[in-house]
Amino acid sequence: MSIFKSLFGPSKEEKERLEREEKERLEIEEKEKKDKYLELVRELDKDNNGTIDVVEGNDFSNILKKNQEKIIEINRDYIKQFVQVSNYLKLKRKSLQNVFESLNNAINEGGIYTSLDSYFKGINVQEHVMNNSKLAFVKEVKELMGIGLREAKEIVDEFYLTGDFKKIKGGKIFRPLDEYLIMEHFEVLKDDIHIYNLLLVQSLNMVASLVKNDMITFYEIYEKFDELNMFDSKHERDLRNHLQNVNENLGDVMNQIQIMGENVISSIGELSMITEESSKLISDGLDSVNSSIQANNLINSVQTYQLYRIGKNIKSLRG
Repeated sequence: MSIFKSLFGPSKEEKERLEREEKERLEIEEKEKKDKYLELVRELDKDNNGTIDVVEGNDFSNILKKNQEKIIEINRDYIKQFVQVSNYLKLKRKSLQNVFESLNNAINEGGIYTSLDSYFKGINVQEHVMNNSKLAFVKEVKELMGIGLREAKEIVDEFYLTGDFKKIKGGKIFRPLDEYLIMEHFEVLKDDIHIYNLLLVQSLNMVASLVKNDMITFYEIYEKFDELNMFDSKHERDLRNHLQNVNENLGDVMNQIQIMGENVISSIGELSMITEESSKLISDGLDSVNSSIQANNLINSVQTYQLYRIGKNIKSLRG
């Protein structure tokens, strides 16, 4: 019987059994992978209520209202600028939640959408076309996107027909999640949470310092915020664009968030080590509006994450 099988191959029943076992194996692998990714989600939503664990409430706005007369006495223009910061912080919270939900959906769907245009910025398309090197073009697309040869050929074929990547597959492609991609996105999101906390702490510190006549601290923070365009609508416009695109093009949005985040950290990251005096000013300001925020917890989270980032950067430099 075994000789018969070796001559004619496995029976139909045997093939079906092997296919069934392979399918079951792949399903188990996918479930284990998904469970692992969902653990990352739970790290950012410890109470499992579907909302990312960031500081909520309108405490900064409430502190502005409480102290607006004192601020107007010093310079009434500050009110408009601080309201701009308040609006940005509210929008930032919304952005964090939207990205969090999109990542959660991506895990459940098994992948994310990324614009084709962003993939091909590094390809010399005209050179491939002029040299009629279609096969080399296909291979480069395959390697760049981590997709199969057939799918890469379809994309290149469509490009030759349309001449525009934005017209291929609606301008975006579904990229299956892998461990590197999902870990990278969650690291960006954790960095962005830190940036929100950092901006909130320094916003509170800035107003408290102004009200208490600590003008050196006030201007140190004010100048950094001014460099970041926090007092005009540019930051807000950029963030609104991200909110509009996050559901359709999560990969590109994550890249832009990372770039914006690096700008913030490089500009005001060194201010994250709050002095004991500043900590008390922030705490007094929050207490004055009956805030639920624990100032020490918020400040400690900023400083702890700052140390984590420094350690991570040192580790990456060491290889």
